[in-house]
Amino acid sequence: MSVLPEAPPVRHGLCRLTLTIDGTEYRLSRSPTARAAWHLKKRSGPRAGVTYCVLTHKNVVSCTCHDSIRGGAVCKHVRAMVACGLVSKRAKPEAVIVAQNLATATTPGRGESHA
Repeated sequence: MSVLPEAPPVRHGLCRLTLTIDGTEYRLSRSPTARAAWHLKKRSGPRAGVTYCVLTHKNVVSCTCHDSIRGGAVCKHVRAMVACGLVSKRAKPEAVIVAQNLATATTPGRGESHA
């Protein structure tokens, strides 16, 4: 007859995912409402407590920060999430898609002239 060894003890504790961007810490958490979204809560600085949402949908990634929404930039939050592997490298930033669409819309077609 064989005797099973005792099960190892289960260790308990708390864990937290923190992302540091340019020396500023952000606490990361999964969005409770969107499967491919992260919430980044700024931990320090003049805007401490502000929470941004980075969302990936149909291979397009967007962020709710000021630079992304108003400035039309690929923000540091999206770039950091991609660099850490939390957002797919194949996901295209929304700001890039908007810029490409604007360039296409303002490029004169053949036979057209801007006089």
